[in-house]
Amino acid sequence: MTGEHGTEATDASARADDDRIDAAGWWQLIALAVGGAVVPTAYFVLRPGPVPWVAVVVLGLALAVALPAAQVWSWSRRGGRAAIVTTRRWVDEGRVPPGVPDAVWRPRVQQWTADARQRRTSGWAFLGLAALWAVLAATETAGDWGVAVIWGVLGIATLVQGRGDRVGAEQLLGAPDRTTA
Repeated sequence: MTGEHGTEATDASARADDDRIDAAGWWQLIALAVGGAVVPTAYFVLRPGPVPWVAVVVLGLALAVALPAAQVWSWSRRGGRAAIVTTRRWVDEGRVPPGVPDAVWRPRVQQWTADARQRRTSGWAFLGLAALWAVLAATETAGDWGVAVIWGVLGIATLVQGRGDRVGAEQLLGAPDRTTA
């Protein structure tokens, strides 16, 4: 993958692990870094009372580094960003190109299914945090309602995406002929 939008990985590149990051991946890492830096500021600014600026700066810098690093680590554990993008395409299309051996695509799609199941657990945890934060918001400040809503949206989005990914991967794994699923 060269990073250009629309560039397709060849079947040969789908066979080997690829640690290159495409343009969309770099934008995702930038968004994680910016989000990690901005979220603590937004949270503490919305809270009443004095703002602990040292804590905001330290937490913002830590998240700006930790979130992209965690994403790169996650990609590398699964064969690289290119492997993940290729696997997503297989699951979305419901088929694997004929030249890709079972020893390559099947473990990737099985991992995709396991990841989707794990996202379901994360989604329910996010909804639990939303409920907890809503209880805190009812007893504390109005600014906490925004955090409760964010956790709720994250939970619902995670559950919906995880279900779609899981169903698509399970159909691909269960299809008698993987090229016509």
